[in-house]
Amino acid sequence: MRVTENGMANQYLRNINSAREQVTSLQSQIASGKRVLKTSDDPHATGAILQLNGAIEANDQYARSTGEAESQLESSTASLQNLGDLLLNVKDLVVRAANGANVDSRSVFAVSIDAYLGEAMDIANTKFGGKYIFGGTNTLQQPFELATDRSAVTANPNGIDGTIEYPIRDGLTQASNISGQEAFQGTAVFDLLIRFRNDLTNGQAPASADMAQLDQLMEHVLTVTSKAGSYLQTAQANDTFLASQKTQLMSLLSMQQDADIATSVTDMQRSQTLLDAALNTTARILPKSLLDFLK
Repeated sequence: MRVTENGMANQYLRNINSAREQVTSLQSQIASGKRVLKTSDDPHATGAILQLNGAIEANDQYARSTGEAESQLESSTASLQNLGDLLLNVKDLVVRAANGANVDSRSVFAVSIDAYLGEAMDIANTKFGGKYIFGGTNTLQQPFELATDRSAVTANPNGIDGTIEYPIRDGLTQASNISGQEAFQGTAVFDLLIRFRNDLTNGQAPASADMAQLDQLMEHVLTVTSKAGSYLQTAQANDTFLASQKTQLMSLLSMQQDADIATSVTDMQRSQTLLDAALNTTARILPKSLLDFLK
């Protein structure tokens, strides 16, 4: 079978182009650090890479949701702890005010109770990220309002209850708030402080029933603070889990996608040697005109 000069030229050209493509591909791998740059590089690996990228994207989204829930719960927990400390101070004050030896100082105690009322209002209307943390699901509306004459506190008529939940894993959500209705038992905390203040202003000792309710409210606030803390621990544990999961996913992605630079450099050097050999062989065998064309 006669091999024509044209056939030889085409074969050499294919060999050279193939070697050049191999060198270019390896150069791209080395430059990018990626073994798979397009589907044709490794169709099976490409499918795995797409799945892993999807899993990583979902992980990132859950991590953001968990982080938001965690931040809100940190704010809620700190605010409830402050409320508990405030009620403890109120108890110390009203116990002293109930002492017959302090009858003449009751009006002074009343002023202090009124100041605690203002602090309690600040806690109840705490904002985080531009939203009211004790507004229930009505986070953009102020949950509690103190009358101008400080005689009463009213709750948002649109509601201060409801649970806000964030998706933190497939099929799993995380509660991120303690509602104002639960934390303050509606307006019970404020109503009690107002009664204490009014009684002391009038020179009267705090009522025994109000003292008992104060103990009940302190116990209640401790309970909801623990609840918020439990939610926070769950969010923190999930944050740790998601971080570990992402590390594993990134490792799997690296195995499928990343290039072994040392191996790629060695392969490129070998491919470059083969390309140089093909060019040298072509230069000896084919006419100069064809070499000019190849260049």
